[in-house]
Amino acid sequence: MTSNQEIQYPLKEEYLIEEYKTKEELPKILRVDASTYCQLNCHACSLRLRHQEFKDTCGFGNLSFENFKNLVDDNNIEKIELSNNGEIFLNPELVQIIKYAYEKGVKLSAENGVNLNYLSDEQAEALVKYDFESITVSLDGASQETYVQYRQNGNFDKVLENVKKINFYKEKYKKDSFHLEWKFIIFGHNEHEIPKVKSEYKNMGFDDFYFDTNCVEDYSPIKNPDFVKKETGIEHLDKYVDPIVLLQDYQKGLVDWFFCDFLWKSPQINWDGQVLGCCSIFENNFGGNVFKDGLLNALNNPKMIYAKNMITGKAPEIEGLPCNDCYCYRAMKEADLWFTSPRAQN
Repeated sequence: MTSNQEIQYPLKEEYLIEEYKTKEELPKILRVDASTYCQLNCHACSLRLRHQEFKDTCGFGNLSFENFKNLVDDNNIEKIELSNNGEIFLNPELVQIIKYAYEKGVKLSAENGVNLNYLSDEQAEALVKYDFESITVSLDGASQETYVQYRQNGNFDKVLENVKKINFYKEKYKKDSFHLEWKFIIFGHNEHEIPKVKSEYKNMGFDDFYFDTNCVEDYSPIKNPDFVKKETGIEHLDKYVDPIVLLQDYQKGLVDWFFCDFLWKSPQINWDGQVLGCCSIFENNFGGNVFKDGLLNALNNPKMIYAKNMITGKAPEIEGLPCNDCYCYRAMKEADLWFTSPRAQN
């Protein structure tokens, strides 16, 4: 692949419309991966399937408290999503991060997902005491037998034990605002447990639940689609919905997000400051480093500016951008139907 230094970006005046002039223009929501370490061995995980590629790009590490503090102090950030490629609770400085965000009025969440196989008492207390907003627990089974088939090395009973820890502190501090959600990916081997999730989620300590579809092609396919559709209300059991259909729904206001949204509304930052752009990118980055260059300079990197213009149809395709191999971008290009910049809508 061509190196960042060798890439020439024709940043003509019309391509600079996505540049941020001041810090006040920057997005108020960020996604910053607290850790890329994980103790599980899930079938579809990029850390497992493409370990060396991941090691050479995102790498394995933890967000440091010092970098987090500087990021918060130097920018007007309102919310940060901490979960992405790894397990946030493996970050040894997580409690400091949560406490400092609370002191600075920055809301934290882990809605992309955690496995919750490890949670210290100190971490559980910090989540509730310092007003962590919400956590989505990826728990693809209502028993150890089904859960461990996909999330290898996982312990179902340990997850429920850690859910109880959180609820203990919710009761202790009389805080009901913390939201604990159960995410259940449907496979052929666990579809029979869907009714149990619906009837028992509160007894197991969750505030809510939702079902997702199989993210691994040809792995444990759904056996009874009619049953699954009836029990979940999910019409399209194919994980990879046609991105053009989703984009059209987004443009009509029928859904409130689209994949490319992240580049504008909540850009993904790696634990070490690399600008990944969205949560599905791990083999490339948009250049610049938030912790070394500052958020303004990093998000104004030529690769990021050009990519925004490319996916909105304002600039021709150019090599070396993370978006080039994205199935959403390829579909938009083939259909000649482009994403609309949220900034252009304002």
